[in-house]
Amino acid sequence: MHRWLFTGAAVVLILLAVQAVRLGKDVQSRIEALSSAATDNLQWTLSQAEVDYLKYRLAAMQTNDADDLVRLRRQFDIYYSRIATFRESAFYSGIRDNKEGELSLERLHRGMKAQAGLIDASDETLLSSLDELREMVVADGNDVRDLALIGVALQAETAGDERVQLHDLFLNLAIVVITLTAALTLTALMILLLFRRGQKLAALQAREAARTEAMVTSSLDAILMADEAGRITAFNGAAEEIFDYSAQEAIGLPFEDLVPVKSEMFTDKQLPSELRETDGRIRMTARRKSGETLPVEVSLTMSRSNGNEVLVSYVRDISRRLRAEEDLRRARDDALAGEKAKDKLLTVMSHEMRTPLTGILGSLDILDDLTPSPEQRKFLQAMRVSGELLLHHVNDVLELSRLEAGAEPEAVAPFDLAELVASTCDSLQAAAAKNGNELSVFCSLGATDCVLGRSRYVQQVLLNLIGNALKFTRDGAVSVDVMRTSGEMIEFSVADTGQGIAADDLERIFDEFIMLDPSYKRGSEGTGLGLAISQRLVRTMGGEITCESEPGEGSLFTFAVPLPPSDLQQCPQRIGHEQSRSGQKLLIIEDNDINRLLLEKMLGDFGHDVTSMSGGEDGIKALRTETFDLVITDISMPDIDGMEVLRRAREEHLADDTNIVALTAHAAEDDHSRILNAGFAEVLTKPIDRDALAGTIARHGRGDLDATKAAPPVPAHSDDSDIEQFVNAIGPDKAKHFLVEFCSDVRKLSEQLEQSEELTERHRQEAHRLAGSAAVLGLLELRASMLQLEEANTNVVPELCGLRTAWRSADGMLRHYIGAGHQADV
Repeated sequence: MHRWLFTGAAVVLILLAVQAVRLGKDVQSRIEALSSAATDNLQWTLSQAEVDYLKYRLAAMQTNDADDLVRLRRQFDIYYSRIATFRESAFYSGIRDNKEGELSLERLHRGMKAQAGLIDASDETLLSSLDELREMVVADGNDVRDLALIGVALQAETAGDERVQLHDLFLNLAIVVITLTAALTLTALMILLLFRRGQKLAALQAREAARTEAMVTSSLDAILMADEAGRITAFNGAAEEIFDYSAQEAIGLPFEDLVPVKSEMFTDKQLPSELRETDGRIRMTARRKSGETLPVEVSLTMSRSNGNEVLVSYVRDISRRLRAEEDLRRARDDALAGEKAKDKLLTVMSHEMRTPLTGILGSLDILDDLTPSPEQRKFLQAMRVSGELLLHHVNDVLELSRLEAGAEPEAVAPFDLAELVASTCDSLQAAAAKNGNELSVFCSLGATDCVLGRSRYVQQVLLNLIGNALKFTRDGAVSVDVMRTSGEMIEFSVADTGQGIAADDLERIFDEFIMLDPSYKRGSEGTGLGLAISQRLVRTMGGEITCESEPGEGSLFTFAVPLPPSDLQQCPQRIGHEQSRSGQKLLIIEDNDINRLLLEKMLGDFGHDVTSMSGGEDGIKALRTETFDLVITDISMPDIDGMEVLRRAREEHLADDTNIVALTAHAAEDDHSRILNAGFAEVLTKPIDRDALAGTIARHGRGDLDATKAAPPVPAHSDDSDIEQFVNAIGPDKAKHFLVEFCSDVRKLSEQLEQSEELTERHRQEAHRLAGSAAVLGLLELRASMLQLEEANTNVVPELCGLRTAWRSADGMLRHYIGAGHQADV
């Protein structure tokens, strides 16, 4: 209660003090206003207006020739501005509120408008109308005089009001001061009462201290007290149990004999730094009376007792807790070992299985082009189906691992949902026909098919659900229904007439590696991961997936996810070669000769007018002399890189209305984000994909997409190797020339590295250039070796064994195209 009273009194005092200060400032401002100069006085100002009028009238009467007109017009301007101020300024609102004043101002305004017509006329007109002007000026005299008289009346009224207000202000200030004095007196009395109450509390605290001492003696933690000399002065019962000393034996012993604390602490009166850096407890090793050591947790506090510094220590035996922690740590290490083993397995699967599988499938495509016999083609097809199935299983396991690791989800972007569903189902029509099934699709999305969401996730879930339905259905039907239910929610349903799922199995079909028919005779292959991955993807999108099924009747899988409608214009449109062939003027900036030549060939096939430059400096010069519909520039170049090209182009306004697309061999997401944030319209990743290139030009080029310029047909997609596609694209002779130069450059770089003691910036730039060429030619191992050189984090030349191995493999592929006389001495 006293606390509340004291707080209330303090608040009242503060408010009264603030009010007193505010009223004091108000009184000061009022006094200053009363003592202000005459120029601030309304009456004076109105009198000044009458003076301005009389000067104007005198000028009008004394004007006889053109030389006097300048003075006349100047006096009119002064007079006019004075009257305009009365009509517009808030300071003179009292005059305008007065009926007679308002009429006078209105008459003066009409008169001045008429006079202004003569004043602003030519000198001849004004001289000829002087008599008329003088009459109008004389007519204004009464109104000006009336304004001055009205001002006198208003000034008198205002002065009276101000005197009353000042009187009230002084009265309020006196009340506040008296109240403040009373409040201060009351506060002093309250402080006196609180002082006496404090004395009573001190006596009560002494009694409580005695009770606290009794509680300390019964504490489960050992409590030790030591004086300034470091000698134990208090020792409770728990301390006797932990240290095996009786209280009589322990008192007087050095504190550090039991708890190893630095002796300097007692002289410096400073606690160990560990206590200031932790939660107040530190782990130590204490000693029992027998000399045995035990782990303890110690809390130290410096305090005062009877005017002397004392050390208070709380000691807890943590032997059993440490044993429990060790058991938990061992269990955790076992779990981490298992997790590392799983990660190692997935790494092996990713590298050691995906890579050869890709090579096998690619080799099968090449063999298929060598006109095999019907029997050989049958075996090739069997190998291809098995390889693709195995690759699909590996991808499922890796996708599940990626989701469990909490990988960054796909970015939300607008896409055409109806087109995605239709294209997904079209890609599965062959699988449906294989088992004699009919696959149908129905979409009802409302006003727009364009939605905002994660298109890859939606497509993957649909592929898994429809693929499962087709796999477990024979000579039946599978239907896919997509409809907007309410607001942002869209519901997807995949129904089949297959064998169905037993009720006991419905709860576990979304678990990992679950196959309802794991026997040797099961009719469908799989890893049991499709539904588990689908469930995780649906939950990532903020939805839920369910299943209803009856054995022998079929199954219905349903999932609903929020996919809000999006602007149709934001949806990416499908770009075909027909749209991208129109003749546009393009600038290519690429320091790699092979990449540049390949781009020229591709874009030439599309029917574009291509200008290519071998470096950033040349590219800037081209932008200064010509205008292009689109600019494609490499990012990493030795002289001026792509970032600098973009900066100069925007800074010098060389391509304000032209999009600039980045070309890079770096595929990492953070690299692409950094490039896009710099201002590039898009990022193309090497090796260059023909369809991606066509789509980029159609999206970002500003040329006429309906141009009538005929373009040569675009070569169909080929399953040939990257080297063979390069040779076919630019011709055997030109390709051989570039390949020979490429081989020579690789050998030259290798020789320089073997003779150099330091990895220079020039070496890195050359490695970057050769890595780009290797990517175009499909020499992935050689490209990786070159990138390691470019990105090495030291200036020491690394081991070249990997480079030699990669080059021997690449050389075997290149000899077929440049002749057997070539040697791979790297």
